[in-house]
Amino acid sequence: MPSGVPGLPTLDELGSSWLDCGLLAQMPSLHNFHDMAACAPDLVGVNFLPGGPLSRDESGPRWLLYNSLPLCGMTIDGRPYESTSCRWFAYQAVRRAQVGSLDVVTTNRLAIEDTVILWRVKFTNRDTAAKNVNIAITADVGWRPVNQELVSPHEIRARSEEWKMDAVYSFFDLEQNRVDGQFALWQMQLAPGESREIRFLMHVEEPDRRGRADLTPAWFETQWARTKAVWDERWTSAFTPGNRFFSGNAPLLVTEDAAVREIYYRSVLTLLVLLRTDLWSNRTFITSGERAKGVVYYWDTSLFSTIFALLEPRQMKEQIKFFLEQDPHASDVVVFKTVRPAPPAHLQVPAGWDLRGYAANDLSIFRLTWSYLVVTQDKEFLREKIADQTVLQRLRVLATNWKKLRLHPNDELADYGNASNLLECVPTYIDKVPSLNSANVWMMRELADILDETGDQAEARQLRIEADAMLKAVMTLYVPGQGVWASLHRDGTRVEMRHCYDFVTVGRFLAADLAANIRREMVDFVRRELLMEKWMRAQSLSDVAAANSDRPDHGPMGAYDAWPAATVDAMCRLGYWNPAVSFLRRTQVAVYEGVYAQAHEFYGATRRDRDAPVRIAQRQSCMRECSAGGAFAETVVCTLFGYLTKLGGAPSLMNPELPRDVKGELRHVCRGDRRFTIQSDHTGLHMREEV
Repeated sequence: MPSGVPGLPTLDELGSSWLDCGLLAQMPSLHNFHDMAACAPDLVGVNFLPGGPLSRDESGPRWLLYNSLPLCGMTIDGRPYESTSCRWFAYQAVRRAQVGSLDVVTTNRLAIEDTVILWRVKFTNRDTAAKNVNIAITADVGWRPVNQELVSPHEIRARSEEWKMDAVYSFFDLEQNRVDGQFALWQMQLAPGESREIRFLMHVEEPDRRGRADLTPAWFETQWARTKAVWDERWTSAFTPGNRFFSGNAPLLVTEDAAVREIYYRSVLTLLVLLRTDLWSNRTFITSGERAKGVVYYWDTSLFSTIFALLEPRQMKEQIKFFLEQDPHASDVVVFKTVRPAPPAHLQVPAGWDLRGYAANDLSIFRLTWSYLVVTQDKEFLREKIADQTVLQRLRVLATNWKKLRLHPNDELADYGNASNLLECVPTYIDKVPSLNSANVWMMRELADILDETGDQAEARQLRIEADAMLKAVMTLYVPGQGVWASLHRDGTRVEMRHCYDFVTVGRFLAADLAANIRREMVDFVRRELLMEKWMRAQSLSDVAAANSDRPDHGPMGAYDAWPAATVDAMCRLGYWNPAVSFLRRTQVAVYEGVYAQAHEFYGATRRDRDAPVRIAQRQSCMRECSAGGAFAETVVCTLFGYLTKLGGAPSLMNPELPRDVKGELRHVCRGDRRFTIQSDHTGLHMREEV
């Protein structure tokens, strides 16, 4: 079915093919713009703990979907069966298995913005003879059954005291069959080639609330169709200027480059999967669905900051105000609730480094604010008050807070603390690291450009002097001939870091300052030790801490899903466009399970090989979807199509004279109140304003 927007793939096109469940670490997920559910390996089990109880217990278990039991189970002639293959779509999940000559296919949808799971289970007799089949569906044994006399004869009610809610199952195709206690039972007679389907749903209620009167077969069919229709409409709206849902739009990519096209659209779709409309900011892109309700990491959000500003500028502005109210060193996350917390009356400049926060928070909040400013050209925002400070004053705090992280007043590098502040699982990546110190150089330079625009040239000059001094200090951490950088520990020890974090940050923020031999050596290191055939290693197997860093997102056996996108960006900025784009295309095969995750890992006996298979990781609590996957769309828009605007001045492109080896058009790209089309061909980039 066409999407209605020429060049835009449909959600069915972006669904997965049939996947072998035996090779997966993560089963398909379900999202409905309020909540997430996770399919279990069996044919009907779904893990689902909706937002209500999670929002009341944010201090509870962090990975609640993983800790819960499937809500229901099914037996066929007395035996349970695992799914052998499955498919993921944005609007549904499908599982199947063959039980002798009986084909079983289960399709699940989450009703849009409701706490209702819908099931269709289809049985097909592939035998040449008739079959009698006994089907039983039972509510999860972890939930206490409620006295069946108190509920409808076609319902099962089970209660969870832990989560303070009831799961109510309604069955629509019982006919002469029955509910018996905690079981719904069917006796099916199937002729050769005949198919039968059973439909049921589960909805969540507070204990002792009256049941919903609308849960009829007609309601089921309406919600079944509505779920896909709303998903299709929101997907189309995301790329349509002037749509009724988003306050902006993502650019429309029209290209015959199948790999880049798929990567871009799966990246944007990742954000829609994680869009929530029931929080105070009703266009919130949460970081992942398995965490407690409303959790947003500064770091992950910053990695799709340009796409955020293009797609949803109105809510991004409100979220940035909220971010700027926070002490950036108090925590690595903010939690969006249904009601916005009251803003503080006063803001204190953070006195020093707090070990609870991520070292990247200053950069993340600055980058989000900067992206909003340069995309929208909203100069007035700089003068808006955040408690007793302006936005511009808050940017100054973020760009210069590194001075409070120095061990000595004359230090020119900030000390970012221990592993928990940085990469968490890499014990040697601590203290004075090149990555975030190079980001400090960038922030001071960008703030200087903003100050030039607002008329404060004196402070702008001083910031550039300080940035140049810090640049020289960062360069002392380079390891000549190796293409890698060292962290400088507090005891004076220099430790070579063979990790992508330094490459992606130094490459993004300091590329123009690096000598040609350094740029070449850096790219050689990445191609030699990090880039694989289908994905990349975040950390080289040759890193001194590799044996102690085996986490799928930051270790040597996989990578956080934003790392490949950021690596491509850095390679291009360093001047190595062809190998960068070639690697980007190769990563297309890694997203065969749906959209982007917290991490993809190498697995199996060949996981050390260059051509090792790749899958979404689950071990060490990695999430099935993660908003950092929006970094791929960011790289397509900002790097391949050169969209990197400044505050004020005429619109321009990054290195427009350089051909990208990607042919196509990026349409409806906003800058301020103007829209442009960016064309990429064999001569480079060309931009024209849309009428």
